[in-house]
Amino acid sequence: MDITMIWTIILVIAIIVEAVTIDLVSIWFAVGAAAALVGEMFGMSQTFQVMLFTIISVVCIIGTRPLAKKYLRGNTIKTNLDRVIGKHCLVTQKITADNRGEIKVMGNLWSASSLDNESIEVGDYAEIVSIEGAHVVVRKI
Repeated sequence: MDITMIWTIILVIAIIVEAVTIDLVSIWFAVGAAAALVGEMFGMSQTFQVMLFTIISVVCIIGTRPLAKKYLRGNTIKTNLDRVIGKHCLVTQKITADNRGEIKVMGNLWSASSLDNESIEVGDYAEIVSIEGAHVVVRKI
């Protein structure tokens, strides 16, 4: 199989993967493969084509992925649950490194774990740092 066919296959596969996932995972490799194909048309050596593919792909990834991810992520819609983050709560069931406890915040009971795997005793106050699934993560205050 000649090198032109290899670059064409890489180009087509990268475009198909990108079209299927629409998550910016392979478009840079398609650009790199296209650059290598252009290099092939100008008679460059296979070693130079591979270097061209690699450099162009890496430059495209470094240069555009963070920017593309920022703008294509979309607007994150906050839920009513987010309002508990930063609130102070009362520990109603001991929280240890091995077991989740329970806290009460805004009149509701939540399963809770501690941020630094520290033990928090019943009656202590804590601050809610984040929500992870169906429980909150707290730190003692």
